[in-house]
Order: sequence, then structure tokens, then C-alpha cells
Amino acid sequence: MNKKGNSLLETRRRNRVLIKNMIFRTENATRTGIADALGLTLPTITTSVNEMLYEGILEEVPIAGNNLVNAMGRRPTSIAFRANTAYAIGVELGPYATSAVLMNMKGNIVASSEEEPAAENYDHMLQKIAGQIQKLIGFADEKHFLGVGIGLPGFIDWESGVIRSNPRQKWVGKNLAEDLQNRLNVPVIIDNNVRIRAIGYEMSSRTVKPDTFAYLFVSKGVACPLMVKDDIVSGCTSGAGELGRTIIYVNEDGNTQKKIVDDVGSERAIFEKCQERLLGGGADILRSELEKKGRLTIQDILNAQRRGDRDVNEVMNEATGYLGVALANVVNLINPGFVVVDGYIMKEKANRDMLLRAAKANFFGLNEEEVQIYFQPFDPCWGAKSAAYFVISRLFLEC
Repeated sequence: MNKKGNSLLETRRRNRVLIKNMIFRTENATRTGIADALGLTLPTITTSVNEMLYEGILEEVPIAGNNLVNAMGRRPTSIAFRANTAYAIGVELGPYATSAVLMNMKGNIVASSEEEPAAENYDHMLQKIAGQIQKLIGFADEKHFLGVGIGLPGFIDWESGVIRSNPRQKWVGKNLAEDLQNRLNVPVIIDNNVRIRAIGYEMSSRTVKPDTFAYLFVSKGVACPLMVKDDIVSGCTSGAGELGRTIIYVNEDGNTQKKIVDDVGSERAIFEKCQERLLGGGADILRSELEKKGRLTIQDILNAQRRGDRDVNEVMNEATGYLGVALANVVNLINPGFVVVDGYIMKEKANRDMLLRAAKANFFGLNEEEVQIYFQPFDPCWGAKSAAYFVISRLFLEC
């Protein structure tokens, strides 16, 4: 075949990928605006957009609040994907629950479900989440269904679908993507859950975003991947920017002890410190919660903090203070300019304020003025939604 013809086809394909990604990420995308943003000619944009309009995957939408008309007497319109252009399922195998959603191209949730945390036994886990996913597939338009995205902790090779490491040791070395794909007979892709959350934020935010941002996620561990120009910096076989494994030195009784961020700032560390206070006879308000329920959740700890439990407040201030120092280290090293903070404990304003104070106190030079910190509102389905965005990105926008 003619090499020049091959080159032209590849150029058109690449341009179409760029245009699709720009439309998906832009509020009120117009042909002229897309051309300016991508540095392509208006005829190139118009040809590609018209093709996708003819295919039925795009639609023209009047720009809200714009009452002006052009020379033809028509109101300006923007370009957007139709809601039924594609559907994707996202699943997050989180520490407290397995959440799953079916999402359309507009980012709207069509159906969702939440089950107990995934089992340690690999085959049992496969059976459970396959059933959970199968129920959601029943709500999708089969012709426009893209596939399933799975987010889970650990080092994940998303290209091969293999779990390289995971807190559940029996999962290590398993090809989760292939095993699920064989059970469901639909495409399945997997990646680290925090990397997926960062991708989800980048894809769903319709505001102007910096080219580089860090995503600090606090759960049982602490992670902070870095996004640069719409992609994760670390390679496909990497983890999530394992900030929790970085070392913080603390001095106790004159002896320097080596501790990592997970030891002092994670939810696991918060539970352990609160338990120490309870065993020492303190944390009275938290104790009342324990006596009523027989066990504690992170919500119980936040409730006790809100109600003024002095011991719990001291634990939370210490933990969020360490998180602020760890975040300052990331900012001082990389200077991302924008940071997203995500985590259940950040529901409490006192914790957000403490993290900000600790981070800003340790920023170097002008970083305090230059870095914007945004707190992602807590959403129990956010990890699953992000996994659905991951599918849309890999199996539609990049194709």
C-alpha cells in the first residue's frame, strides 16, 4: 500500500483522537475553540466533527445563556457526545466495600451497586464481582457497551492485566483482567485504584486544569500519583506514587525511630492511635460509640472528633499534620502547581484546615502562593466512577 496513503490515514486517526479527547473534556466545545486549542486548521476540525455527527456519536447543543445569533440567524452551538454514544462499567475493590457503577458518555450514572469488601480468596472474589458486574450489564445498551474497568490497590500492570502486588497476597500474580473477561465475555481493563481516581478527576473536571497536578489520596494507605498532560507520570507497571512508603523521622525519648507516612498519617495509623487512647482510659466520647456498636469505623472516629473528644482530636491533628508535611515534600520536589486531596477523613473541615496549615508551613519559597489545593468532595462511588472514566478513555477516546 502507498506509504503516503498510510501516513495520511494515520494523521487523520491521530487528529480524530485529539478532537474526541478535547470535546469530552471541554464545556461548550466549539469547532473554532477546538482548532485554536489543538493548533489544527478549522477545515480539519470541521471535517472530523461532521463525520462524527453523521455517525451519531456527537450532537450540537445550544450554548447555555448565549442569546446571540450569527449572520444566518442561528444561535451558536457547542459540540458534545451523545449520552448513549457509549456505556462503561467501573468497579473499585476498596478496603470497606466493592462499589460498581454503569455510566454513560455524559458521566451520568445509569445504575450502581455496593457489596461487601472483596474476599481474600481469589476465586470467590471473581465469582462475586462477576455477578455484581453482570447485573449492571443488564442495564446497558449492548451495542454501545465498551467494557469494564477495575481499580484496586497495589502495583498493577494495566497493559497485561496482571496484579503484581496487592495487600491480599493470594491475588498476586493473577491476571484479573483476563480471568474476568473469560467469565463475562466483555473487555476488562484494570489499574491501581488511586491512579484511576486521578484519571477520573482529570477527565470529569470541565474547568481549566493545569498541565500538571498531584492527587493525594488518604485511605488505609497514602498515595500521591502525578498527572502530566492528561496522563500518569509513572509507567504502566507502577503503583500510585506510594507516598505512604516514604520515610519520616520522628524522635521519641531521645531515640530516633524511622517511620513512614503510612505509620503516622493513614487511616490505619489513626485507628491504631485511637485504640491506644482507649486502652489508656481516654477517648471517652469514642468509647461510648464503641460500647454501643461493638466495633469502630472511621465515621465513628470523625463523629467523636466533631463532638469534641480531646484524645481523638489530638490523634487527628497529629495525623493530618504529618500528611501536610508529606504533601509539602511532594510540592517542594515537583512543584505541581495544583493538588487534589481525596479521602474520607477530609470530610471534616478541621482536618482540611490542619493539612493546609502544615503543608503551607513547610512549602519552600513562593510555593504557598503558587500552589492551589482542592479537596475532592467525598463520594462513596467516586472510585467506581473513575474506573468507568478509565474505560471511556482507553477503549473509546484513544481509539
